[in-house]
Amino acid sequence: MKRYSIHYIFLFALSIAFFGCKVQNDYVAPEIETTNSFSTLDTDSLSVADTQWWNFFNDPVLTDLISESLENNLPLKNIIFGIKQSQLQLAITKAQLYPEINYGLTAETSKSSLSPDFQNTINAVGQVSYTLDVWGRIANQNEAALQAYLATEMAVFEVKATLVSQIAELYFTLRDIDNRIYVSEQMETSMEKYKAIIDARYDGGFISKVDVNQISISLKDVQVTMQALYRARKQVENAISTLLGSLPKSIPRGNKLEEQIFSSNLPAGVPADLLRRRPSILRSELLLKSQLAKLGATETFKYPNFQINFNLGAQLLNPSSIFGNLTGNMLGPLFNANRINNTIAIEEAQYKRAELDYRQAYLLAFQEIEDALIAIETYKKEFEIRKKQLKLAKEAYDLAWVRYNEGATSFIEFLNVQTTFFNVQLTASNSYKSQLQSVVKLYLALGGGWNQIN
Repeated sequence: MKRYSIHYIFLFALSIAFFGCKVQNDYVAPEIETTNSFSTLDTDSLSVADTQWWNFFNDPVLTDLISESLENNLPLKNIIFGIKQSQLQLAITKAQLYPEINYGLTAETSKSSLSPDFQNTINAVGQVSYTLDVWGRIANQNEAALQAYLATEMAVFEVKATLVSQIAELYFTLRDIDNRIYVSEQMETSMEKYKAIIDARYDGGFISKVDVNQISISLKDVQVTMQALYRARKQVENAISTLLGSLPKSIPRGNKLEEQIFSSNLPAGVPADLLRRRPSILRSELLLKSQLAKLGATETFKYPNFQINFNLGAQLLNPSSIFGNLTGNMLGPLFNANRINNTIAIEEAQYKRAELDYRQAYLLAFQEIEDALIAIETYKKEFEIRKKQLKLAKEAYDLAWVRYNEGATSFIEFLNVQTTFFNVQLTASNSYKSQLQSVVKLYLALGGGWNQIN
């Protein structure tokens, strides 16, 4: 190739680089249907999700457990390693923006019939190779890698917010089980006291064996319930231990169930704020941007690729002998347009799927918030009803024994009232636990204070 032709190739490539048309798809956020407020609340300017999680819960033991889980949870550590991989991938992609520099060393020995001596040559060569990003392929690849990296970071926030809520929900379940075990043990003690009275009356010939058997059956029912609760308590402790990244262990306790109190004012904020606050939505949008950049990079394969190579070397045995060359290459598609178009079509379809994922993430968030809001409202009313029911059941229980002692009613009626009182105590505890958990679900659905998690 003549010397001036290299210059022409080089100048031609540079002119395209400066004046060529880059392939760049501008991101436009998909339109999302939304409203001014959630169905159960009026619009407000403050959201419960803006509260720092360690201030959201009023139990110091619970906040300590959450801190421990954020430090030691294994799935969370796993996804953090995913961030490091994304960082490395981003660095690799960015490296394409800079010239590639390599070196080489060759040694050769030869002998001909015209010379009795061996001819030795050792060449050291340096090579600089640079791909001109004429159409924006490398720029799009960098953008795709950057958005994918940011999406991975957002996934970590999503996992952290979910982990906070999981620990809280399990902890409230544990405190509910503790409360129901206490209720069951108190009922067992009470029934054993009544059983002693019934046994004495039977021994005195005042009542039949039927009453003895009935109270024994009822007592066994309570004891069976206690065994189920003991089993559930240990299993919940095991579940919390796993989230803490440890082997099964005893979980410390803080406030009792009835001492776990949230503010009565739980503003949910404006629905549109979800688009900037909830990690799952933000992650879906980042993946959408990443896919758009991938599509742009793929579209550049329809155009030629320009590369400049510069080699410089010298013979080590003859330092005065220096050589070098500059070459320009252009490589473009010719008969593979169908393959390229199909590849582009695949990336376009993937972009449409990512857009649907983004829309679905918002719909799911809206559903979870609405579910949590209606759960809070109804569980609060349910618990108020349970408290009134519990008061009535306690009064009936106290009166039932008096009536039985006075002979105004049968022992079966007393046992029925006693069983009702026991079950109402258990269900009231469960209702309050569900109310607490619904508040946690709202906290998570609104974003869970993830921007407050370090």
